[in-house]
Amino acid sequence: MVDAMPSSVADAELVVGPVCVPCVDVEMVRAPHPRSSSKTTKSELVHTDAGGPFTESLGGSIYFLTALKDSTGLITATPIKTTGMTSQVPKTRIKQPETLTSVHVERVRHDGAKEYLTNDLKAWYEDKGITYEMKAPYKAQQNGKEERVNRALMERVRAALLDAVAEEELWAEALDSAVHVFNRSPKSGLDVTPMEALTGRRPHLSGFRVWGSRAWSLKPKKQQSKLEPWTDVVRFVGYTVGRKAYRILDDGTNKVFERRDVLMEKQTSKAGISGDGSSAGPQLTMTEDSDNNGGMDESMDMLDAEGDGGEKHLRVEDSESEDDGDADGLADDKDDEESQGRKDSLLPV
Repeated sequence: MVDAMPSSVADAELVVGPVCVPCVDVEMVRAPHPRSSSKTTKSELVHTDAGGPFTESLGGSIYFLTALKDSTGLITATPIKTTGMTSQVPKTRIKQPETLTSVHVERVRHDGAKEYLTNDLKAWYEDKGITYEMKAPYKAQQNGKEERVNRALMERVRAALLDAVAEEELWAEALDSAVHVFNRSPKSGLDVTPMEALTGRRPHLSGFRVWGSRAWSLKPKKQQSKLEPWTDVVRFVGYTVGRKAYRILDDGTNKVFERRDVLMEKQTSKAGISGDGSSAGPQLTMTEDSDNNGGMDESMDMLDAEGDGGEKHLRVEDSESEDDGDADGLADDKDDEESQGRKDSLLPV
């Protein structure tokens, strides 16, 4: 086929055994990452990863740390101000599922960042008998489940902010709400929601609302005036942890409050305002108290994103107990009875 073929076409200095070194140099590609088929028991393996930086939130956070329970798919997310806080979060997030399920966490998998390798955290792992696993350098695929969780959460956060035309500094509130809904939603590969898979209790969704919706919050009795509106116009930005209440944003003070008596639109705030700034006719939603309303009981919500998330928020006392022995409050009792029909529309959350 050819003439003058040399007896040896290979340079001995470039060949080691049967390998063609030039071929390897120009043709080598990454090895495939097959999907893992291993199974884990409840709370046996926890994946964790960090996201950020972002615009500084209301509480000063610019990062967040997520933890994924491998077998149940349940997620927690914690906004943090600096990466130096990373070593403190796993201690709390690992202890919580252990308390609920009485199952000891055996392994924690992360990307090997230096924030996860502090002497303090290593000593804590050793004391608890937990093995920490790290992915190979530049191989995010080895912690693929957690990477996909962060991506899915950020997609929901961006969608919530864009749909509500909300400020970027509200990303931490949107993240908390996304986690709350995520844990109570169907998940591929599971016959139940992540929350039910971990706790054995089916979540109740009647408390769900559209994030960023315009809302009317009943003022505490001490802040009410006879001739002024009894409500504040606010925005719904999240769910509380361990309490039956909503987190609402007062745009005037740029602070987050927790309130129980709230009326909300079904659509987001941008959909409820017409071009001239007037209301487009809100569709109001109301709910009543129940033992499992929104799944917001303490044992389940302790696993959600941090209640305050490092964000500014003010707790508000029950209006029923704010005027004990107050003469003005007693004088208003008659007015309260006469206006009962009006206040019936403000059904409790």
